[in-house]
This record gives sequence, C-alpha cells and structure tokens, in this order.
Amino acid sequence: MSLSWIDIVFFLIFICLVVGISLYKSRKKKETSEDYFLAGRTLFWYLIGFSLIASNISTEQFVGMSGQSAGHVGMAVASYEWIAAITLVFVAIFFLP
Repeated sequence: MSLSWIDIVFFLIFICLVVGISLYKSRKKKETSEDYFLAGRTLFWYLIGFSLIASNISTEQFVGMSGQSAGHVGMAVASYEWIAAITLVFVAIFFLP
C-alpha cells in the first residue's frame, strides 16, 4: 500500500496549514505559564470540575473497571468513580481557583 500523489498533496497542505497557524498564533502577546495552565484564573469552578472529571475518564474505566467488576468486586467498583467525582469537584472549588 502506498500513498498516491493526492494524499501527499493533502498531507503537505495540512502540515503547512498547521505550521502557518502556529506561527501566526505565536506572535501574539507572550503569556506566562501560569496563564496557560490556569487559563488566566478566569474559569468558573464548575468548568474546572467538569474538566477534571472528563480528564479522569480513560480506557481504564471502560475496560479495566468493567472487567474488575465482573470478575472480582461486583458493583462496588462504581464507588471508585463516585468518590473520585466528589473529590475532584471539591478540589476544583477549594484548591484550584
């Protein structure tokens, strides 16, 4: 299997577009790493909480925890995520902002 010329053209256009947008955006006002990681401290607590919970979901939840609940601990494995959700919202409200 090899790439045709049209595949190569689209790939090169995509790479040039990504490099162009990156160079354009990098010329804007330089911000600190704190602005980048904390969004300039302008996000609301519930958005931070939703982001933390969404980033906590991974393949482990879909495959690993399902297998663990089926073969070992049963439905008690669901308590891991309930406690994690409560803890992450608590962290988002009190520690992050």
